[in-house]
Amino acid sequence: MLPPTLSPLLLAGQAIFAYSDVMALAPSSQNPAIADFLSRNHVAVLATAYEKTAVPHAAAIYYTVTSKLDLFFVTKKDTTKSRNLRSNPIAALVIYESSSQTTAQVNGTVQAIDDPEKLKDALAIMAKFSQETAGTPVTPISRLDAGDYVLYELTPQNIRLAGYKYNLKDKIFDVADSIEESIETEETLES
Repeated sequence: MLPPTLSPLLLAGQAIFAYSDVMALAPSSQNPAIADFLSRNHVAVLATAYEKTAVPHAAAIYYTVTSKLDLFFVTKKDTTKSRNLRSNPIAALVIYESSSQTTAQVNGTVQAIDDPEKLKDALAIMAKFSQETAGTPVTPISRLDAGDYVLYELTPQNIRLAGYKYNLKDKIFDVADSIEESIETEETLES
């Protein structure tokens, strides 16, 4: 029996739960494959678009994820991605893991987080990820002369995890969808 707050959705003939309902209960445990993938990878390509022209822009970023599967990243105020997000807070993110030929596609709403302590924590986390992936704690964004740092939170509306390494008879997609505008903001960043 389902808890009264959960309403199943149908996807490819299988019952799944609304992203916002699942995230309200126990987010990372409801979809451990997605949570595990997002937690063990830290580099993504962020796609944004300027509202008036709809010209797309994509940039590589470091990110961290919360137990609610919200994603945090840092950029600077005068970068193209930051200008685009101020005019159009909708973005997409792609994370690829070459060893497993797995990709996560995330889209949702992005908001700037004006919290100096969270920004400080996020910068330390991004430096750690830079050290792990590139052998230096100096992040690419730190090398740009583009104003002050800005911490952003992407609240997913949809997360699609796809593994392509196996044959066509295997299950490829794992999806979590939202039927609501947003979910509650997590108070802490996870490393």
